Amino acid sequence: MTGLWLAALALLLLALLFVLPPLLKSSPSPAVAPSDLARRLFADQLAQLDRDLQSSTLDAQDRAQAIEDLKRQALAEAAQTAPQRRLTDRPWMSRGIAAVVSVGLPTAGLLLYLQVGNPGAVATQMLAAERAGTHESGGQDMERMVSRLAQRLRAQPDDVEGWIVLARSYEVLQRYDDAVLAWQKAMALAPNQPQLLADYADALGSARDGDLGGPVQAAIDAALGLDANHPKALALAGMAAFKQGDLATARQRWEKLLALLPPDSEAAAQVSADLAQLDASAKTTTPGTKPAQGGKHVGGTVAIASALRDKASPQDTVFVLAKTAATGRMPVAVLRLQVKDLPAKFVLDDSLAMSPELSISRFDAVSVEVRVSRSGQPATQPGDLVGSIAQVPLGQEGVALLADRVVP
Repeated sequence: MTGLWLAALALLLLALLFVLPPLLKSSPSPAVAPSDLARRLFADQLAQLDRDLQSSTLDAQDRAQAIEDLKRQALAEAAQTAPQRRLTDRPWMSRGIAAVVSVGLPTAGLLLYLQVGNPGAVATQMLAAERAGTHESGGQDMERMVSRLAQRLRAQPDDVEGWIVLARSYEVLQRYDDAVLAWQKAMALAPNQPQLLADYADALGSARDGDLGGPVQAAIDAALGLDANHPKALALAGMAAFKQGDLATARQRWEKLLALLPPDSEAAAQVSADLAQLDASAKTTTPGTKPAQGGKHVGGTVAIASALRDKASPQDTVFVLAKTAATGRMPVAVLRLQVKDLPAKFVLDDSLAMSPELSISRFDAVSVEVRVSRSGQPATQPGDLVGSIAQVPLGQEGVALLADRVVP
């Protein structure tokens, strides 16, 4: 805002630099006597009589008579001659005009702007642009805007709306750990707000690679404790129950949510699709669904999040993998499906081992992952859909594995 006023002042000074000097310069007019003016007029009139005589518009007798008349008029005017008076400029007049131009007009313009304009509009637009993030600009521009907002919040930490905007901006940039911290700042300033708790749970789940248990579940439960009909909390609660294999609770949460939504809304269509997925999960069987003997396996259902279904084609390859920290990137069991098979049940056991020396039965717990690959290659590629659940004990059969993230 200060820069705008300085620019306006500079332009005003530049304009006055061209306007004021001519007005302030004093140049007195020379003195002219009345007798001199009379002589000049008499000479001009004689010259005009000579031109009329030469053009035959006036004869010699008329010319002589006209000259006599001019002489009598000159004598009469000479008898009434007033004292000589010097014609000079009036300096106060030019200085007054300069004062009006340099002070009066800018003042009048400022008063008019304050009366009918909006002096805070520029500042408001700058703040709105800082908080949007809206994306009229590229990624680097948004990063700079988010960085400036974070710096401002360090100086003004009590701005709860600023923390909310910062948290959402971090989520757009997929900086979920930073988003979690920003949501925590907002919740500290505005405690017991179900919307903030639900948003915090969502960001925390993303930061934990889709794991909705533990602190995420606690935040969801806290939001529902404050508002049992909060839509986002119900959606997250249903997803958390689905991932834990509790299909009955997932159905209960999503059916309650569906009753709260407008029937023709996009959100209602997504929830209806999630409920249909529950029905399909209970009926669908696929290769690799027969539990192994002795509990040395993990099993459950695998699906794609409803919001990401349009990002996959029916022929895309789906990998369901079991991994351990001991084997690193090498999976201990791999099941290969296609998107058209989903939602589907799965069982990972020794029959799907990559190597007999690294079978799943050698471990007590594994991480289960799903990867939807457009290229059909096991290596992760940008645009693949992924999801994972960490530390699943062998013998568990209620795993709800969901591809709910896009690889950037």
